[in-house]
Formats: sequence, structure tokens, C-alpha cells
Amino acid sequence: MSKQIQLIIIFLFISTCCCNISFAQSFVVDVTYSSNIPDEEKKLIFYTPGKLLDISDFKASPVASNDAVAITSSGFAFKAGYRSEAGKSVLIITVFCSFDKQQSWMKAAGKNPYILSHEQVHFDISYIAAKSFISKLKAANFTQQNYKNLIQSIYAESTQDLESMQLEYDNETNNGQLKEMQAKWSQKTTVLLAKK
Repeated sequence: MSKQIQLIIIFLFISTCCCNISFAQSFVVDVTYSSNIPDEEKKLIFYTPGKLLDISDFKASPVASNDAVAITSSGFAFKAGYRSEAGKSVLIITVFCSFDKQQSWMKAAGKNPYILSHEQVHFDISYIAAKSFISKLKAANFTQQNYKNLIQSIYAESTQDLESMQLEYDNETNNGQLKEMQAKWSQKTTVLLAKK
């Protein structure tokens, strides 16, 4: 099961510049994904393709009143800033996807490979949404006038897509209880992860 709405609020980090930036004629946008983000509290796992979650990554205390046997708190966010390069102003957008160990939990009944694989797909879906966000940013027509609003608009659309996909996943698999549908979703996410 995914815990998405709270995460969107927690992980919205946007670095802004307080000064007026004088753009040269060329407006360059550099969008990248990073799994190397400072995390002094060591509470996050940044998505790295091929690296899987472990049961020991679920550090939060289970919520006894919740029917779920496990909760994954994952999502994506970005940082934005500027640099000057050879007379050009470069808008740098760094996207990252993370799993919050302190907000994710498993009850004893969920500590098995099957439930772990269900929760891994939630994390995979977050990364798929991050990749989609990056693609939308790269395809956007940024100008000096629209870049702030356009980034926020694309982010809002992408987080809504993420939330919808997480809900669809849990609904179609009945939170992982329908093993045939779980297998289909595992295959679906494998295909989506392989796409550029």
C-alpha cells in the first residue's frame, strides 16, 4: 500500500534564487536524475535502478488500526537553480525519487518476500513517475517568462499521475492480495522501467 499524498508535501524542495537573473540571449535547461542527494538524517533511500528494497528498510512502527500489513512512503521531487556558463544562463533541474524509511512500515504478517515485492512495485511506480516528469520537462518549451509556472504545472500534473497510478495498482491487485494481478503489475512496471 502506498502513502502518497503526505509524501508530496514532505518532499517538495525547490531552491530558488533571491536575486534578479539577467538572462543572456540563450536560455538553456539542464534536466537530470540523481540518486546522490545529501541526506544527513539517513532516512531516505534514493531510487537506483536494480537496487531493491529490503524488509529492514521499513523502520516506522506499524499502525495497528490500519488493515494494511505494510506501507511504503515513496515519491519524487526536484531541486532547481541556476548557473552561468559561457555567457549563458542555465536552468538546472535535478529530479530524485526516494523511499522514506521513517514513514514506511511492515507488520509481522507482512515480513515476507511476496509483500516486499508488492511494496517494491510502489517504489518502482514512484521512479516511473519521476522518469515521466523528466521527459515532460525535457519536452517543455521554457522561456524566461514561463519557466517558474511551467515547472510547477508539470510537477503538479506528474504528481497527480503518480497518485493515480499508485491507487490503480492497489485497486487492481486488491493491495497485493490478487496474485495474478500482482504478477501482471510486476511485469508492467518491469517494462516501464526499461523504457528510456
